[in-house]
Amino acid sequence: MSRKTVMVVDDDPVFREAVGAVLETRYDVREAANGADALAALAGALPDLIVLDVMMDYPSEGFDVARTLQNDERTRPIPVVMLTGVDQVYNYRMETDETWVPCARFLEKPITPERLLQEIGELIG
Repeated sequence: MSRKTVMVVDDDPVFREAVGAVLETRYDVREAANGADALAALAGALPDLIVLDVMMDYPSEGFDVARTLQNDERTRPIPVVMLTGVDQVYNYRMETDETWVPCARFLEKPITPERLLQEIGELIG
């Protein structure tokens, strides 16, 4: 049985490496450093799930990528887990609103490895 694939999209290489190390215990992992790289990579094989940072090259990049994915028939079925540190940076708590940012989960950094694996497991097994 082949392993499912998770794409981690984050502009912080240390964060990508840490999350990748956790996820590789159960999944194949692909990485992208920003939204443009992620969208370009999706022209090929699609992952089973995308872990997407909110603030990358610009503050709303993650939201824009999530909306692009939702508006594309090919990528719409892929669950998106948004991860953000915006609460720590701006002391502002964000809430999921499907009309504003279509994602399966909205989680805050820092996140424990156990919680991340649990959330992803609930979405794709």
